[in-house]
Amino acid sequence: MFKQALDRRADQGRPIQVGFVGAGRMGTGAICQIGLMKGIRTAVIADISTERVVRAFELCGHRREDVVVTNSISAAADAIRAGRPVATEDAEILSELEIDVVVEATGSPDIGARVAMRSILARKHVVMLNVETDVVVGPILHRMAQAAGVVYTVSSGDEPGLIAEYYDRYAGLGFEIVAVGKAPSSIGLFDRYATPDSVAEDARRLGVNPHFLVTFRDATKTMIEMACISNYTGLVPDIRGMHGPVAGVNEIPELFRPKSEGGILDRRGVVDYARPLKHPDGSIDFDRSVTPGVFLCVYTDHPQVREDLNYLDVTGSDGYYNMYTPYHLVTNEIPLSIVNAVEFTHPTIVPRLGLVTEVFAAAKGPLKAGAVIDGAGGSTVYALNDLYETAKAENVVPLGLLTGAKLRRDVPVDAPITYDMVDLIDTTTLYHLRTMQDAGAAGTFGPKAAPEAWPAGRPQRVAAE
Repeated sequence: MFKQALDRRADQGRPIQVGFVGAGRMGTGAICQIGLMKGIRTAVIADISTERVVRAFELCGHRREDVVVTNSISAAADAIRAGRPVATEDAEILSELEIDVVVEATGSPDIGARVAMRSILARKHVVMLNVETDVVVGPILHRMAQAAGVVYTVSSGDEPGLIAEYYDRYAGLGFEIVAVGKAPSSIGLFDRYATPDSVAEDARRLGVNPHFLVTFRDATKTMIEMACISNYTGLVPDIRGMHGPVAGVNEIPELFRPKSEGGILDRRGVVDYARPLKHPDGSIDFDRSVTPGVFLCVYTDHPQVREDLNYLDVTGSDGYYNMYTPYHLVTNEIPLSIVNAVEFTHPTIVPRLGLVTEVFAAAKGPLKAGAVIDGAGGSTVYALNDLYETAKAENVVPLGLLTGAKLRRDVPVDAPITYDMVDLIDTTTLYHLRTMQDAGAAGTFGPKAAPEAWPAGRPQRVAAE
């Protein structure tokens, strides 16, 4: 009833009012998609660059002179009531405005935590493009949202949301889900030790930030996104860091099955990824690969169902089948999560099982005592994932908490970073939320809680990245 809900909103002159934090590539793409829709509008965008915000509104058809640029809550509120778009540098004011939902699109784990918490306390739905935050403190944010009567969700369109939708479909139909995964094109040049300097030339050619590109090349983004899916589905990494074989459409159902049946898995029910097939010249073979899409390897032992799937030419054999899409609409489908949250209080993907899988870091090279860890996309560490209980027993630090941490002692290459190795920055909202989550705090910090009960105090001014 997605379209019907928007039609009803449009007929009533009551569009869903959306606020964005971050006007980067993903945020701007979603903003432009909303500009084509009826029954929904982008009311306000926060970003450290108001010029970037104004440009995003221009791409949606607004005139530059109609955009109200302000950090004033009252001025912004007046503009929204008048139907004028608002650009602000201050993400904090969004929780004070008459909007229905906040979309967090910065990619910064701490900013994501602060924006999400503040929005939930203000009884606003939250759609996270920021999976980096979710895999650290998503469970407590989800519980806080439930207590406040709003939706906290990771977005549709990107791989976690798309896989969740596929998982719900095929698990609901009674198939056994043997493996789920993604197959990004960037992982075709997989390099665990990639740095911003080593990818600089490719980043310039592609027109992207080199730190952003590193998170794809060294599989950090893949570790994060598959952990997000694990925390929703209960599927787990089969081995630390997952397998990541080179596999295309036909190979996936052959490889993602137990070793006893000719596959690579020690267990059924896993999260993983596939590296794309290539042509002899080294270019990606998009025709035979799932890239840049997602896959579900499902199993059925029912003879009639097998006969039907074989008749329909579904790729697979011996009861193992590849349900896949060779693309994901990372920006275009974000409005699906927005509308589902506001109209139907339905999340796309949440860490409903808590942390099933943890994302942590290992050294890209020998690190010296006193060195500062530059976090995801940097030169010091790459990400791995593993079972939460295993990670907890080994005392490893969640990746999102490591940015800016200072090493107490030397760390050898490939060694996971543990709490005894580093001094963390312990003043962030992310750190305090994680501390409460680890202590088993049940999201009791709802809208009626006194400010002194909030983690790290009331968030101060937040600038989007």
